[in-house]
Amino acid sequence: MPKANNIFLSNSFFIFITRFFPSLASLLVMIWYSKHLPPDTYGTYLSFWIQLNIVYPFICFGIHSLTITYSRDILANILYRIKAGRYFLFVLWMMVLSAGFAWLQSQNGSVTPLVSFLFILTFSVSVISESLLIVFKRYKTVSLTGLLYATAFCLIHWYGLSEKFTIQQLFACLLVINLIRVFIYSCSILLEVRKDTDGYAHEDLDMKSIRSLWMHLGIYDIVQMLSNWVDKFAISLLLTAPLSAVYYNGAQNVPFLPVLLSAAGSAVLLQLADNRIGDEKNSTISLVNHSGRILSSIVFPIFFFLFFFRSELIVTVFSNKYIASIPVFAIYLLVLPVRAYSFTTVLQRQHKGNIINIGAIGELMLAAALMYPLYQWLGLPGVALSFVISTYLQAAFYLLYTGKVLKTNPIKLIPAANWLIKLIIFGSIFMSAHHWSIVRFNGKTGLLFGAAVLLLSIGVSLIIETKRNKAHGNAVA
Repeated sequence: MPKANNIFLSNSFFIFITRFFPSLASLLVMIWYSKHLPPDTYGTYLSFWIQLNIVYPFICFGIHSLTITYSRDILANILYRIKAGRYFLFVLWMMVLSAGFAWLQSQNGSVTPLVSFLFILTFSVSVISESLLIVFKRYKTVSLTGLLYATAFCLIHWYGLSEKFTIQQLFACLLVINLIRVFIYSCSILLEVRKDTDGYAHEDLDMKSIRSLWMHLGIYDIVQMLSNWVDKFAISLLLTAPLSAVYYNGAQNVPFLPVLLSAAGSAVLLQLADNRIGDEKNSTISLVNHSGRILSSIVFPIFFFLFFFRSELIVTVFSNKYIASIPVFAIYLLVLPVRAYSFTTVLQRQHKGNIINIGAIGELMLAAALMYPLYQWLGLPGVALSFVISTYLQAAFYLLYTGKVLKTNPIKLIPAANWLIKLIIFGSIFMSAHHWSIVRFNGKTGLLFGAAVLLLSIGVSLIIETKRNKAHGNAVA
């Protein structure tokens, strides 16, 4: 089991690094451009990315998530069984939706239809290709490509700002690096396929079950996208632009945490797909507990740091103009502790896509129902609170149903005692650190002090968890 956990950590690290650099580049550019571009130009730039993030999950429709669910051999058998006509229909689907996205951009008049069409098409292909390379365990290829892409992404934005590029010129340049990334991924996939000269052994596959899981994962991706954006979209429609900006800055997702959670979930799925440990039920429970202990060593310190240093952070990043965002940010942060666990991983492995979607759609509907009454009660923080409440109820639903699927007590699926101890310890550390920073430092220096405490806390916690795991395996609560 310790060996299995080492594999989990290795897989998680490489998958996280693959997605970390592009996410970091996007964050840096967002902060940079918000301070240097006129509001109307910045809004036009953001609208392209917002619409892209809404449309591309429809294009991929869960293919990238389904791919990670299976081992290399089973995936090859699945792809072999799909008829050529189905591939043609999926390509046609991608082309039609990419054309729809291009039409949306043509209404703004900032990016030409051809550039928009090719941009979202290559972006979507790279997402699917990346998932294939992760299954092939070509981590070095995807990590290095991600680093080079992020570097080029930042350089193009810097050069475009200094040379006063138009939005059209900027995205035309970004399209070039999209094309290069797709080319690199395609070559790597072909090299991997050519290695398998002997083919794969025939296996009995339940294609009906696989198709059902694919449909559910596609729907889940779309619902998750709506869940992330529906509050911001509603606020932008119903309230004034200044209030919308206040809410948008306060309700930002914490950078890299979605990437971290996705990496951990993908690593668990990869390991379960290649499971040779023995009893799948016990190994699954052990693995998700181990994942929860590792993720909590990162997520809990981040939560307490952001919560106690929220005022310093908002003022430093967005300036005094957005002090009103601080209460929204405080409420929105309350959802973070539940991010220390991938609640859908086991359900995905067990082909319970219908249950995943019931939870996702239920969460979205509940949040939408709570938004208005909570806004009437608390104002903008109430809108954020609606999603906190719905997320916790969704997590409870997934946990209870996972326990039912595995025929075990749901409490055994999470390291409850470990989490409780960490919440108490990290809460005390960061409350004291914030008090000390107020007494000794100014805003920015205090924020740097808090960040140093954060890095130290994460490092020490991960070292302790690693040592305990080597000594006891996953028997540690």
